[in-house]
Amino acid sequence: MRLSQIARAINILPSSCLHILRELAASRLIAIDPRQKVYRLGPGVIELARAASRQDPFAELAQPYLKEIAETYGVTATASAPVDDHHMVLVGYSHPPASISLTVTLGGRVPLLAGAAGRCLAAFSNHRKQQLKSAFSKVRWQVPMDFEQWFSEVEQVKPKGYSEDNGTFTKGVTTIAAPVFAPSGAVRGVVGVGAITAQMDDVWKAKVVVALKDAVKAIGAQLIV
Repeated sequence: MRLSQIARAINILPSSCLHILRELAASRLIAIDPRQKVYRLGPGVIELARAASRQDPFAELAQPYLKEIAETYGVTATASAPVDDHHMVLVGYSHPPASISLTVTLGGRVPLLAGAAGRCLAAFSNHRKQQLKSAFSKVRWQVPMDFEQWFSEVEQVKPKGYSEDNGTFTKGVTTIAAPVFAPSGAVRGVVGVGAITAQMDDVWKAKVVVALKDAVKAIGAQLIV
């Protein structure tokens, strides 16, 4: 965006906005294109996200389990946590060595109900069905999905202890996730895996589910808050 656009969007004087942008640029939180005179996010944002994840006990506790799952099963393992009523954020991940990996971004936000992780969060939320339906309609599913079908899958999360998205949020990619509970009983976050659907079979999935359940149980036992 240009200086005038940024100043107008946050309703401050261009001179004040320029001063703030210079400070952010000095910290590498934004970058400037001198030819086009536009500003964009800089590499410092990634460093900031990594620093924040290291201070998050859930992210820190999850990391060794993500690494083990990724290396054992050849999948991208992730840890996500809700940040508000509409989004969850990726707080940790591990890629398998010498294998095809999914593209993920530390600190990246997605809709709260997206994918397998979203089904877990929906299952243990206090939202009524109509509220979930409204939030569901805002998710961009790459493969169109009926709400009633999705809701029936959400209802199976509690008895099964995990959830699965078979390529509806991201076409061709299957995700499986399990919730991590805080001592209070609330869902602190979600640990999951993602892999190309064609690479999976039922035997492999069953082993991954066991590994996820063991991981979230171990992580939850170590959480203080």
